[in-house]
Amino acid sequence: MTSTVIEKSATGKASMTAKTRSTGIEFVPPKTHDMVRSLFDPTLKKSFLELTVSVILISNFCLAHWLNKHYGLNFTKNFYLLQYLFWRLSYNVGIGYILHYQSHAEFLTKYCTQNNLFSKDNNSKLSRLLKFEINSKLDKDDSVYNYPDELNCWMIFRTFVDLILMQDFDAYMLYVFFSIPKTENLLDFFTNWKTISGTILILLNVWIKLDAHRVVKDFAWYWGDFFFLQLNSELIFDGVFNISPHPMYSIGYLGYYGLSLMANDYKVLLVSIFGHFAQFLFLKYVESPHIERIYGADSNANEDNSRIDDLITKENYDYSRPLINVGLSFNNFDKLRITDSFTLLTSIILSLWAILDKPNEKLLFVLTFSTKLLTWLVVSFILFKQSTEKWFTKIFIKNGYTQVYSYQQWQFIYNFSLVLNYTLLSIQTISKIISNYSANNNSKIIFGALLVLLQIWCNKEIRSAISDFGWFYGDFFLTNYIQTKKLTSEGIYRYLNNPETVLGIAGVWGTVLMTDFAWENLVLASLYTLTNFVLVKFVEMPHVNKLYGDSNRLSGVRKTLLSLKPLKRLSDIVHDIEHMILRSILDVQFSSPLNSDNVETSSKEWENVMERTFRNVNPKINSSDCKFELVNATERVILPSSIKINWRLPAKLFVNDDWIGLYNIFNPKNGPARVNVLASDDYEKSIDFVSGTTEFTYEQLPFENGVYEMRYHSNMKNEDLLISMPFEICLPRLNIENERIFQDSMILLMKDIGCLREGKYFQAQQYFNSQNLQEVIKFNVGVELSNEYIKNVNGDVDVISKRVWYIKKILNELT
Repeated sequence: MTSTVIEKSATGKASMTAKTRSTGIEFVPPKTHDMVRSLFDPTLKKSFLELTVSVILISNFCLAHWLNKHYGLNFTKNFYLLQYLFWRLSYNVGIGYILHYQSHAEFLTKYCTQNNLFSKDNNSKLSRLLKFEINSKLDKDDSVYNYPDELNCWMIFRTFVDLILMQDFDAYMLYVFFSIPKTENLLDFFTNWKTISGTILILLNVWIKLDAHRVVKDFAWYWGDFFFLQLNSELIFDGVFNISPHPMYSIGYLGYYGLSLMANDYKVLLVSIFGHFAQFLFLKYVESPHIERIYGADSNANEDNSRIDDLITKENYDYSRPLINVGLSFNNFDKLRITDSFTLLTSIILSLWAILDKPNEKLLFVLTFSTKLLTWLVVSFILFKQSTEKWFTKIFIKNGYTQVYSYQQWQFIYNFSLVLNYTLLSIQTISKIISNYSANNNSKIIFGALLVLLQIWCNKEIRSAISDFGWFYGDFFLTNYIQTKKLTSEGIYRYLNNPETVLGIAGVWGTVLMTDFAWENLVLASLYTLTNFVLVKFVEMPHVNKLYGDSNRLSGVRKTLLSLKPLKRLSDIVHDIEHMILRSILDVQFSSPLNSDNVETSSKEWENVMERTFRNVNPKINSSDCKFELVNATERVILPSSIKINWRLPAKLFVNDDWIGLYNIFNPKNGPARVNVLASDDYEKSIDFVSGTTEFTYEQLPFENGVYEMRYHSNMKNEDLLISMPFEICLPRLNIENERIFQDSMILLMKDIGCLREGKYFQAQQYFNSQNLQEVIKFNVGVELSNEYIKNVNGDVDVISKRVWYIKKILNELT
């Protein structure tokens, strides 16, 4: 039953133009009515076959009363169970068979045409009956001869569809009716939560069917496009078709489960599941192929992401599709990949431990709860830091690994956390079911299992829509592989923006049903729901808004619900609150650290340094007798320059072991660089004063950005005699115009500080080690290398510079 566009004329009659599939003959179909009105509305003309169908349907109830009276309840119930199975198979197999061949070969239409069943010249009984049947449905001034065989064949087909579908419905309802337990207290029955819940589901089912018919009309309701086509028609998504894929076959069967609840009989539930499953088979093998053949395949929802998966595989020969847990099995298992074996063995070992050791329920609950909480914290932390700082990628690339390798490690972490959590939850749930099993819980167990299947289906649809790349949050790690920054609105995302927050935890709440609302499973389900919500709202959505833009994309469900004005007002309020929270998170994450407050703080620190400089000069020294200042005074010294300082002090305070220290003002924990004042011959001594110039060469200067000062120390009293004005020491600026120039700048710097031998870095001085080399690289290029990586490549400057440029390229692409 597909959704198509039908225009209406001012008179209310269908004015759409149709054409036959093979011959292309155009015509205007007559006005038709829905199944219920056609059969039961006394104001409409009834054909012979329609009257026959109505009589058969009504006779079902008379027969049911007679059978119950003479053969008993069980016989009658089983009779209608068998009848339901017959009509359900007639629907899904019989009609399915006919439609399959009608879709491929138009065999019904060709049979009618080849046998001239609707020709004026054919006076056979079958021809006269069929023509009489069609004419009795048409207006007086209309005739069967005005229409092509395709439409006439469809008109007859509708009547047999009425018979099968209504018989299917009657048989099922009578079977359910005889399965409802008899009770003397009707008030208890109607106030029971199962009856109330079932009634709600039935009412929803009625609304879904009515709204679906409003959208698709009779043409699609009776599979009209298997016989002829409407001109300029296309698939549309409106009303209930915005809420669920194929609503007539999915949520259109909610009434089955509502009636199963009311019957409180797991056998009724199993019959309902069978009927629903058969309908899905009909959809998969009959209707969906026909829709794709006539209207074209739905736009490939995961086309872009699939291309990314293929591109990753193509550009990285050592990359293979990741292991993915799909319910009770795994996809992409690679026996040569140790992480896959580790994941599988972990699940098997936990299961064997539960079977052989039989741990108590308290231990299982604590273990399941703590594991979920811990893995959620790990996953959320990685995604948050990756989104804001590319933290996870940087860890690997600075240690010599590739960007894609880091993504592979994340894939393992994420999939392993899912497998671990669901393995433990399954063990805990099964243990609880076994310990508290009661035959009365069978229906709850089956309903819970259905919710588990719903979650598995949801996950399958999510992966189908966003591919492996989206499933593993690829846009957090491989942004540079995204060619078109656009969120998918196909597949399950046509109906829900974040299906994982609703259907993605359906199975977890299914465990609550299966354990008869055990408090442990209620707590676990609440934890899953809360952690899922927080991850999506406060980690995933800010990243999505940053990467794809803050788009107010409406899902089909939300669009339909917002058509209700009270819900729209409530949604607007919630959206405003969410927007404020997310905006504040984004502002905190991405605000520049160099704001006005920082500048003001830095200025105040400089003022404090200046005050302390003058205040700390030894009060015993007359400032006019002393001198302690930098040669060619400047506030900034660029390494590897040297620093010279002129000094003078009274001779009575001078001793040969006096020394000058260089101190980092804002990081005093590091010891000073020391130079003895007599280390240079450039000094003069008189009766009253001693003066000179002391030089700190680049070997004696720390390779670290900071604000420094010189202090003249007396060895006799171990105190500061003189303190210089503060000045800044800065790391050298390298030329990073391109990779070749950057490499040459690196080599030149290593030569200037004497740390280059045969093209490799080696530590030739105290104040320039591999950590300082990392700081120079980070200061100039903004990327980090680990000390281990530098050691692994033996300090090769060529390899290091190429690695730095690769990291710079990757990080630039990720921004």
